[in-house]
Amino acid sequence: MSEKCRFLDDCAFVLMYVNRVKPHWDDFIKLYCNGEFQDVCQRLKWFTEQQTRPPAELMPTGHRVPTGLDT
Repeated sequence: MSEKCRFLDDCAFVLMYVNRVKPHWDDFIKLYCNGEFQDVCQRLKWFTEQQTRPPAELMPTGHRVPTGLDT
């Protein structure tokens, strides 16, 4: 397994949305933030390419948080 994403502890998406849908996104976070999908994480790509924080509603997949969870 890969190392934990260096942005995980301060990731607005994780802090704002993941607890709202626990335990449903636990595997999602395990794969994107601690596992084999880190290399395709769109949030990580944003952090490294733009040197700014991505919007909280941007999911690691590159999609926006589903309607109903974004409020």
